[in-house]
Amino acid sequence: MSATFTTQAGSNYSYTVETDENGETVYNLTRVFGENALAIGSVVVHPDYDLTPAVPGLLNIQFGKGSTDRHERTDVPMLGGQHDPYVIGHQLVNPADLVADPDAETPVTDPKINITRTVRAAQTETGTSSFQATTETFKRVQDLITALVTIYQGDKNTPKRAKQYAAFLNTQRAEKIQPELDAIDAQMKILQLRKAELTEKLNGYNAA
Repeated sequence: MSATFTTQAGSNYSYTVETDENGETVYNLTRVFGENALAIGSVVVHPDYDLTPAVPGLLNIQFGKGSTDRHERTDVPMLGGQHDPYVIGHQLVNPADLVADPDAETPVTDPKINITRTVRAAQTETGTSSFQATTETFKRVQDLITALVTIYQGDKNTPKRAKQYAAFLNTQRAEKIQPELDAIDAQMKILQLRKAELTEKLNGYNAA
């Protein structure tokens, strides 16, 4: 089942949504031009992938489906212009950007997602070098991400997907901690052996 939305800049999109294996939300996007429509690719949204995030609550916006390696992704979105058609890579964004501050000296009526990383583009989906996207493409990406984050937050299935993604990260966290525990266990065995040796000596001295 597809749905439609219009961005702040007035661009019209339709989309279908699916859940990837780790709880990622995949938006399969179509750009709507009057009576015409063109499938443009997919954008994946999920919570921050960092195992120890410095800022809580961030979302990762991934351009294209699949691997963390952009050269292994599929359905990379065509969001750019003639010279920078495919937007690649990812963006970590803060949904809090969309909460307007009512006490601000100049209130923002239509807040946008703040993109702090450079938007990268390429001539092909994979296999070619990337370069900094044009200002026009940057604005189009920012406009789309702002709309998608709003949709993501309003989706009743988002908490369930986020919980699934958290479980996926917890598995990685456990895998990272286990070697440290193994090293501590090994050290404890060494210390226990050393303690036993010293205790035996001490008992021998006390008995003399």
